[in-house]
Amino acid sequence: MPARILILDEHVTRRITLAARLSGDFYDIQVAASPGEALALARHWHPQVVMLAEDLRLMPSGRFIQSLRADPLLSEVTIFVITAPGAQVGRTGLLAAGADEILSRAEPEEVFRARLRAHDRARDTLETLKFRGGPQDPPGLAEPALQFTGLGRIVALPPDAETGRSWQNRLGRMPGLKLELAWQLPPGLCPGQDSPAEAPPRCGLFLLSARADAEQASLRRLAALESWRDRLDSEVLLLAPGCSVRLRARAYDLGASAVMDGPFDAEEIAARLRRLHGRLMQRRQLHAELSEGMRASVTDPLTGLSNRRFALPRLARAAREAAQEARPFAVLLPDIDHFKAVNDRHGHAAGDRTLQSVARILKDSLRAEDVVARIGGEEFLILLPDTGPEAARHVADRLCASVRDRMRAQGLPAPDQAVTISVGLTFGLAGRRDPAQLLADADAALYRAKHAGRDQVALHPGPESGPGKVIPFSN
Repeated sequence: MPARILILDEHVTRRITLAARLSGDFYDIQVAASPGEALALARHWHPQVVMLAEDLRLMPSGRFIQSLRADPLLSEVTIFVITAPGAQVGRTGLLAAGADEILSRAEPEEVFRARLRAHDRARDTLETLKFRGGPQDPPGLAEPALQFTGLGRIVALPPDAETGRSWQNRLGRMPGLKLELAWQLPPGLCPGQDSPAEAPPRCGLFLLSARADAEQASLRRLAALESWRDRLDSEVLLLAPGCSVRLRARAYDLGASAVMDGPFDAEEIAARLRRLHGRLMQRRQLHAELSEGMRASVTDPLTGLSNRRFALPRLARAAREAAQEARPFAVLLPDIDHFKAVNDRHGHAAGDRTLQSVARILKDSLRAEDVVARIGGEEFLILLPDTGPEAARHVADRLCASVRDRMRAQGLPAPDQAVTISVGLTFGLAGRRDPAQLLADADAALYRAKHAGRDQVALHPGPESGPGKVIPFSN
């Protein structure tokens, strides 16, 4: 779907010209002649990009930007401010108000479109990190944007020592900005480069420069940084005063987040770094929430074990891998005996503590490569890879004993009530790799263990003959 772009300019000729300039890229475009019209249209139409003139008369451009950022429905819109050719005054204030980019009306077409592509990529990256649940988004994803007061460390890669000292002197005075000079990238990334004492980090904010008298070398350096850094977890500001149109356009396509082609302005650089830092922090927050959501979706909240959603696909994968490599594996279904009586006699809080303790005992009694999950109320699933029948029977017997002994020692759910488990056990032997059938066989064995008196292990199929065999636990 083409990005929606809203153009705000009180001069009719300029807004028509800009709309025509964008039309060749198949954007969906709307125009507004006043800030009020633009705000109303934005709230109704939800554009991804707003382009506004710097010289609005009915409302200062900075105030209009703040109005967009204050609206929860529009706070993440990409904002471009269009200025007169060569204008340098007021840029820092516009960036501080929330503008993402400032560009001249005389911006060369190649650079103009490269800027748009770079911001499209940044917006798409954010979208991929979001849950797509609309109004049902989990808490956190729909909250107002966090306010970040400090920038922390900024890794600067100056072209030479003199430039590095200049950056330190002029940028070191900016509040919240800590510049760390890294003279070189890791060896091998840049031709002819000596080995540095310490490689720069792969993530964070990077400040890089391009030289008008060495553009090819500058682009190679940017490309080297791009291959080194973690693109999802970093942002790059490139200083390119006096550089060609080709370099500036190519820099965006090589991964630069923003390119400054004007004179060195410490306040504007700091403002741009703050904008990039906010974007980076938003991405990190979304990534953390997404990772936590994915982890929670496959985790049982009561016991902390994996749940059915994780365990069943893992069983299917283990069956496929074992079939390909002719390796045995075992499937166990432990179930807490008389668990309903625990809830009825001692209450659900005691039942929860019992489940948590049994889960911890099962997990502590297994190898790191084994899978243990809670798949029902008091029922668990255990997968033992690379485990034959005899070893699996030994593990199952040991689990029964561990639960009985440790629960008695803990006095759970009460000193006068013992907690035990019954275990159904089956194997992924030759010709028996279907996960559904394995679960059905283990469940049938569990039923037999329960029917035979509980606190024991039952096999399916039995090691001798017949459909199954009950193996009582022997002290």
